[in-house]
Amino acid sequence: MLSASPTLLHTGAKIIWTEHLTGDFSFARKKSIKCAAWCYEWAGTKSITAKGLGQDSVFCETEMNEATHCSLHLTITKNSCVPTVNLLSIAPNGRKVYPYKSGQITIDSSLWTKHILKADFSFDFYNADNDKRIFWRGKIFAKID
Repeated sequence: MLSASPTLLHTGAKIIWTEHLTGDFSFARKKSIKCAAWCYEWAGTKSITAKGLGQDSVFCETEMNEATHCSLHLTITKNSCVPTVNLLSIAPNGRKVYPYKSGQITIDSSLWTKHILKADFSFDFYNADNDKRIFWRGKIFAKID
């Protein structure tokens, strides 16, 4: 069973735990994520996987497709979420990781203990390439395998 531990880690985004996360999660009937983003070679995604890595850790990754070559990765451990944007470009030397800069994630604690990730998030990422803002925000509703 997963728990919402009160221990704070000082890496990544702090998780805000709430007993019942409200908002429009009607998308969950057809997909596991509803989001908006800007990153290189991103044309949208409808799916995110969540895999348990132990009692208090989960790794999430959005699905790429023929037009989307970057994915959002979330490593959730206790009260910390470390998000990154991972680019797997079709261009030469196109593998890059854009690290977390700022933002937050709110997670439904009652569903977390039932192995379901229901979350609302907004993240910005460092872009060493230029001044373009890399961001990813949205909602997740996914079973934790």
